[in-house]
Order: sequence, then C-alpha cells, then structure tokens
Amino acid sequence: MPVRARAHGATVTSRVLVRLAIGAATAATLALTLAPAVPATRFGPLAGIAAGMLAGLVLYLVVTRRRPYVLPPIPAALAACAVLLVAAASEEVVWRRVVLGELLRVGPAAAVAGSTLGFALVHRTRQLLHLGTGAAFGGLYLATGALAASIAAHSAYNVLLLALAERRRKAVL
Repeated sequence: MPVRARAHGATVTSRVLVRLAIGAATAATLALTLAPAVPATRFGPLAGIAAGMLAGLVLYLVVTRRRPYVLPPIPAALAACAVLLVAAASEEVVWRRVVLGELLRVGPAAAVAGSTLGFALVHRTRQLLHLGTGAAFGGLYLATGALAASIAAHSAYNVLLLALAERRRKAVL
C-alpha cells in the first residue's frame, strides 16, 4: 500500500510540474510576444533578487505577524519550493511584465492598480490579501525596474507561508 501511495503522489506531482511548466512557457511566450513597456531598470538582476527576497520577508512579517520558519531540506520540501518558484515566476511575468507593462502607457498608478486588481481577482480565495500582495509586488517592480525583484519577493513570501503551514500541520499531528 505505501508503494502505491508514493506512486500516486509521484504521478500527481509530475502532473503539477507539467502544468506549471506549460504555464511558465505560456507566460514567457506572452511576455516575449507582447513586449510591453518596461520600467526603467534601477537594479541589476542580483540586486533585484536581494531586494525582492527582503521585500518578500517583510511582506510575510507584516501579513502573518509571525517569525519565519525554515523548511527541512528534504526532497518533498525542495520540490514544493521549486513548484512555488515556477508558479510565482509565471504569475509575475503575466501580471507585472505583461499586464502592468502594458498599462504603464496610462501611468504608473493605473498600471499598478489594474494589474493588482487582475492579480487579486484570479485568486479564488483571500482576494483582499492578494490586493495587498499584488500591490507590493507591482510597486517593487516599478521601484526597481527588475522583474527578478518581484519574482524573488513573490517566491520568498510563498515559501515562508509554506513553511508556516507545514509547521502548523506538524503541530496538529
């Protein structure tokens, strides 16, 4: 029975990874095809990633009011982090690079507002929370000019939430 459960879990994981890969490829294709305006780059990729990681941590602290927890370096946790990274990168390409980039033509405030509203509406739960996080990711993208910053912030925030959820799950067991 345990072998069967593992095999089923592997199948589900591989299906999720395939769907995420397709989503990431679609997002990248949209970004390259539409080629929206990009805010002036103020940060290089590494500085953008560092700023994004810090912003993701601060956002997590503000939203949860809890200290961050670290996931153990086990294959399942690493796979979950990889899935979150691909999902965050895909969403950031679509909502910041494409939507916000296209809306920059009408002004930065309208661009952040429009992309944030769309980002929140496509999330089925906690839409008010997603208004706040979407605005933070959009503002960071405009402030740094680096898509890597908003991807890093989104990824860091999601991974920290995953670690918190895992800690809570283990506390219940």
